[in-house]
Amino acid sequence: MMKNFRRVKLILSIMLILTIVASLSACGSSKDKDTGSSTKTNTSSNTDETSSGSVDLAFERYEEELKITLGRLASQHTISTLYEGDTLEDNPYTRYVKEKLNITFENVIEADGDDYKNQIALATASGDIPEMMTVTDYDTFVDLVENDMITDMTEYYEKYATDYYKSLYDSYDGRVIDMVTFDGKMMALPGTNADNNVPILCWMRKDWLDKLNLNPDEDGDLCITLEDIENVARQFIESDVSGNGTLGIALHDGIGDSEVFANAHGGFVDKWIDNGDGTISWSTLSEANKKTWELLNRWFEEGILDPQFGTRTWDDITALLIDNKLGIAFGAWHTPDWRFSHVKDAHPEAEYVAYTVQDSNGIVNTFHENNTSHFVVVKKGYEHPEAAVKIMNVIYDDIARGTEETAPEVMKFVTDGGDNFTRPFQLECLPSNTPRVYFDEHQAVLNGELTPDQTSTAENKNSSKVMMEYLNDPDNITNDTRTGWAFYNSRIIGLGASIGALEANGNANWVSPLYPPTLP
Repeated sequence: MMKNFRRVKLILSIMLILTIVASLSACGSSKDKDTGSSTKTNTSSNTDETSSGSVDLAFERYEEELKITLGRLASQHTISTLYEGDTLEDNPYTRYVKEKLNITFENVIEADGDDYKNQIALATASGDIPEMMTVTDYDTFVDLVENDMITDMTEYYEKYATDYYKSLYDSYDGRVIDMVTFDGKMMALPGTNADNNVPILCWMRKDWLDKLNLNPDEDGDLCITLEDIENVARQFIESDVSGNGTLGIALHDGIGDSEVFANAHGGFVDKWIDNGDGTISWSTLSEANKKTWELLNRWFEEGILDPQFGTRTWDDITALLIDNKLGIAFGAWHTPDWRFSHVKDAHPEAEYVAYTVQDSNGIVNTFHENNTSHFVVVKKGYEHPEAAVKIMNVIYDDIARGTEETAPEVMKFVTDGGDNFTRPFQLECLPSNTPRVYFDEHQAVLNGELTPDQTSTAENKNSSKVMMEYLNDPDNITNDTRTGWAFYNSRIIGLGASIGALEANGNANWVSPLYPPTLP
């Protein structure tokens, strides 16, 4: 069934590309892709017993150093957050794992994006994969299962996982575990995507809006239309607000960047939709999405859409933002943490505001994410598969509920803006209501209802603390408070425009796409 699913998806993707190319040509012009967090949890000692009743088993340290070969993601952003002299093999997270478990790592595959997927594919084809690796797409994971290349983790998970770690998966009512279970065997340790998903947001440079006296959100409900976005883009271009050849709207070469435009037309991109009559359809080919392609084509012809549309990479778009050429971007609530923080470094005056995008009826169409998309797998025949579970215990139980006293170097690294993907495994494993708790706890700290130390997790304690340090003197940002700026913009501005505004407005239309293995 999975092979048939992938074949159909490939065929439909090819059809889509041909359709778009044809439509762009027919319109009279030959000119012609991005999700961690915390919840209120049991704040008791992070030495919960495992289901087997032995706390020592979950964190049992190896007497002799255990070196594990890894396949891991390695983005330039992640690397840029490392302390001077540190590496992806030797940093606060890996040193903590070494201290707790006597495990070290050798990264035999270290790449990003499509390059990473290609290297994993080559390793899979050769039959020589790392002892452990993070797999970032479901098709590759299924290939590894079908080719009998990875370890059944069922007994190791049951025997070694802490109760708290298990509770993270349990909060999804089985949906996460089901995604990695084949014939009753748990074939990976999955990451999680929180249930309380929030829509893709339209982020605009607030300082540019203020400079031009523009307000696309006159009613103040933090919801705007495609027409509002078009108007702002025109004004940015015509006034060259940056003085640096300002562009209007630029999208990277992955189709995912067009999701917000499709949603505003009642459509969705690259998703299987239950039609309610016993049939399913591939959303990208829907009638609603034809309006999206027509809009993008018109914007391209009128110069609102970047002339290099279709060729820009994700890194290219980030560079345009940092180079002060682009003041409109589309992304998740946490985009300030890992993208706009670089803009702030280069341009201290930069400020952002976030909006949801509504359709012509005032409805914000959005969708529930797949509950898991990243998978930690262990090479079949590897001598210590239980080590993967122990590492997960350390990262997502011990550290997640740790303090400045129990894990001082890691906590300082987080406070300094260190990227979570410097961990050995590049995924998040968090409770299903994570964004909700992020928003509530940071808002409570902002309102003086909680102190940072009264929040529920180590991450929230650190992020709310540095957020308040930034807010104590927002006009004089230093290297120490710039991370606080990012946390304020993600947890208050981003989540405020999504969770907060959508609840206040009551105008969200949530769709639940079908994901493997839920497809019929």
